[in-house]
Amino acid sequence: MAAYREDWKEGRPSPLKRVRPEERSLNHYVLWQTYVLMAVRGLGYLALLWSTVVLLGGFVTLLRRKDFWCLATISMLQASRIVSDVEDQRSSNFAELYVNAHAYFVGIIQITTNKYAARELSRCCYCAFLSGLILCWPVIAVLMSLVLLVLFIHHYGHFVCVVLSLWRIVQRDYGSNDGDGSKANMMPALDIFYSLVLCQGALWFIWVWISSGAMWLVVSLRRACKFPEKWGSISVSEYLLDTLEKCWRDPMSIHGRKVINYAVDLLDSDSQKDYLSGARMLDTFIKLDADVRSVILPSRPKIQKLIDTVGSRSSDREIRELAARIIAYLAGDIHLTQFPGAIRCISSVLDTTLPYWNNQQGHNHYSTQSKSKKSFYSKEKLIFHVRNIEERRANKVKAQEGDFQQDELNNSSTNGSKGAGWNELILQGMTILEKLVADQQNCSDICSTPGLLPKIMAPLNSETLIQDISINAWADIVNGSFKVLHRLICVPEWTGRWVHSEIASSEHAVSNLEEILDEGNRNVEELQMRAIEILTELALDMQTDLSSKTKEILLKKQLQIFLTDGEPEEHDSKFITERLKVTAGKTLALLAKTATVSALVVREYENIVEVLDAKNKIIYRTIAAEILENLCIHHKMDKEHVKTILLPKVLREVLTTEASESNVSALGDDAENHQLSALGNDEEKQLPKHKRQMKSADQANEEQTAMMELQEAFLSLTLVICTELISADDFDDVARKVAPAEGGFVAKLKTIIEENCEDTANSLRIVKLCGQIAVRMMRRGQYSAHFKDQKFVETLSKASIIMSNLESCMLFAGTDCGTKKTARPLLSDLVKEAHVLVA
Repeated sequence: MAAYREDWKEGRPSPLKRVRPEERSLNHYVLWQTYVLMAVRGLGYLALLWSTVVLLGGFVTLLRRKDFWCLATISMLQASRIVSDVEDQRSSNFAELYVNAHAYFVGIIQITTNKYAARELSRCCYCAFLSGLILCWPVIAVLMSLVLLVLFIHHYGHFVCVVLSLWRIVQRDYGSNDGDGSKANMMPALDIFYSLVLCQGALWFIWVWISSGAMWLVVSLRRACKFPEKWGSISVSEYLLDTLEKCWRDPMSIHGRKVINYAVDLLDSDSQKDYLSGARMLDTFIKLDADVRSVILPSRPKIQKLIDTVGSRSSDREIRELAARIIAYLAGDIHLTQFPGAIRCISSVLDTTLPYWNNQQGHNHYSTQSKSKKSFYSKEKLIFHVRNIEERRANKVKAQEGDFQQDELNNSSTNGSKGAGWNELILQGMTILEKLVADQQNCSDICSTPGLLPKIMAPLNSETLIQDISINAWADIVNGSFKVLHRLICVPEWTGRWVHSEIASSEHAVSNLEEILDEGNRNVEELQMRAIEILTELALDMQTDLSSKTKEILLKKQLQIFLTDGEPEEHDSKFITERLKVTAGKTLALLAKTATVSALVVREYENIVEVLDAKNKIIYRTIAAEILENLCIHHKMDKEHVKTILLPKVLREVLTTEASESNVSALGDDAENHQLSALGNDEEKQLPKHKRQMKSADQANEEQTAMMELQEAFLSLTLVICTELISADDFDDVARKVAPAEGGFVAKLKTIIEENCEDTANSLRIVKLCGQIAVRMMRRGQYSAHFKDQKFVETLSKASIIMSNLESCMLFAGTDCGTKKTARPLLSDLVKEAHVLVA
């Protein structure tokens, strides 16, 4: 499955646009098997036609007894095998008939004998039953013999035909024509007939040989798709048999056929077992980052069926969990108004008051009789051989390596552990809601659904939340609930305000959020991130009556986390701590926009300035610049300190063109290593060289984006300082000290514009910041010569032309409602003003 991720990164067509090598091999195998079987059937028709029309029709009175009976036997055998549409369907029916009839009669005898022994049946009735059975036995024996005869003909008919034909064609004692013209063509006709039967037999043996390789293809495809052994071999066997059936009807129909499309098709099945099989396979593909979304989304009925399954309390628990995971994967593209009853089904997943309604249900892992048209015994035989191969491979690995390592996904089998059913369903329900609220209309539907918001807030309102979060399963549910609440709070208009008021009006909710902030356990750092985000949104809302004490607790915790220098030793905990630090810093930057909060933040002003140093990670430096910018805007700063300490440091960073490789990563090298470690050590060792190169290229892109954000933050801070805090003369003095070369700072601004002359939002903001700083400098006459010499206005004008389409789209979309202003001021206005000032 690594090929899926690799193709996506390299920009090649999606894996759904092409067939995997294992799937292509299976399709070729099915074509070969089908064509050979068609040839066998065709020669059978021809041989039957030749024997009935030419031989038995023209030479029946001239044939010797041996040839007559051979012809008759072969013809009947051929006729019996070509009557059915599918090669082994008749055999399956007769085999099941024989087994069921035998079990039926044996069961009747046992029940009657047991009743007689228990004296529930009189001696007279028992004797009558035995007499009737004895009288009917000859008829039963004849019927059972006929069934066995049909089975023999099916399994050994070709062999009998080959033996008879080979015997006759070797002896060739067909008799002499004795000059009789009517016998002249009899011997050639017999030779042709027996040769046709022998050719058919040869092709039939080839078909048997090809069929024997099916189990290896099943094992190979199962391993390639990373399906667990528990059900993967059966599902792939079903896929093979289904492909054979389709190919028999139309060989061209399997061109480009893929397992993922087969799994999606099974969602339409009326059989619960086929539906389960399809859901299992899709769940596995989703875990392996395959593009399942583009296959399912075009079919609204399939999505509706999955949603109904999530809300169905009569469904098997495993099917419900699988459907919930698939819907959670698709939720970001689902609009609730298009699926009637969807929100009710999702809400039912969070109904924790229900008993564990199907905890006692056994999981029907798979039934091999899920499709009536498929051969029961052929499938059983195929699965039997596949499992033998799997066991032999497992034993071989055990002997060589000691402990057998199962497939990656075996431990995450869709069945789950006993007792974890409801927890998994609730987690997936929270994930579904988290993705649904990305759409504003979905948010309105969620909040207007009676009883749903209290279910989402249930963990937050719990009186024992802090004591219970030590349980990992409960902590996961609380984290999911917090994610949904944060998304809902951020929704504009009445929906977000209503959720604001619901949380702020609950004493338990606010108290729990405060206590989570005070928790020192690293296991709750994910919850701390969510709590910081929720409290920040409450603090920013002027209509929410959040106490000053709560705001102070939040602010102190944010400053403590963001300004801490200590790093935990554990690798995983370090990754979480960095994310927590980033969350604390970003929310602190938002709070610094309010006057009351910025007065508290300014106490740590000098420590925040130190974060700008190049020794720190880029993401931390970017956040620190944003915090300082908001402080400069909303708080009265020490202008002398800004002029002597902050501005020189910022201008030096603006002039710096290269960054230390050790501090370039947006989340740090350890974070990247943690993400790579999620693939597993074995997979990492097996990564091909070109894939590692692609990972490096992606990391380089992330580094470049992080550097652009840092540059933008420094430029924005520079503009705010020279606009809000210091005079033009002071700015000129600092700029000359930092860039002593004649026109050095102007040249740097021009270079930045040239480097960012691309139609991206980040580049557009950077160019506009450079233009605004340049216009402010142009207002002082001494810089005019520098700007003319550098041809700055021409460079800015060129950038304006290149970015005009992007700027127009942003004006139309109204994208300046967020924290970063991109659309205004217009580049064209900056160019006009620059022309006037330079002239």
